[in-house]
Amino acid sequence: MSTIPSMDELSEARRQVEFYCQSLVSAGTAQWWVNDSGDIELHMKSGEAYLFGDQGVTRLK
Repeated sequence: MSTIPSMDELSEARRQVEFYCQSLVSAGTAQWWVNDSGDIELHMKSGEAYLFGDQGVTRLK
């Protein structure tokens, strides 16, 4: 039976994802971008792009 993660677990998971993504930016392999809607995207030098939303991360390309 699966359990629903607590808000603390979700916050920690989000923090870890954001930390990892920032390490990609710091290494020069990605950059943060604010799109026309004001949402945050992560664009990789290799061409992938990810949208960071309230409900999670979505791969754009």
